[in-house]
Amino acid sequence: MSSLSCRLCGQSIKFDDKWVSERTGKKIPLDPGTNEPHDCPVRRDQPQKQQGQIQQPQQPQQRHYYMCNKGCGQEIYFDANNKTQSGKWIPLDKDTGLAHQCQQQYRQ
Repeated sequence: MSSLSCRLCGQSIKFDDKWVSERTGKKIPLDPGTNEPHDCPVRRDQPQKQQGQIQQPQQPQQRHYYMCNKGCGQEIYFDANNKTQSGKWIPLDKDTGLAHQCQQQYRQ
């Protein structure tokens, strides 16, 4: 059995099909001893992003930006931590870091 650890603090975590975020559809990391949601001390100590304000990362991350190929031309990027349950990459908006919502209707 492989053990999973939090990518921020390194503590052991596990996942259960019963604990899924209603907002994102992703499984919620749990503490193995309590079966309660993992309370990451690193995440807890980070300042929260306020709506409409973008906080600069403390250490710049190396990202590759792409132009949306569905027609809107906005800059997007991909992150290994943002995939669908089936493993497909979710495009993220460069400015907000949230899932890209293409403003242009894609037509074939």
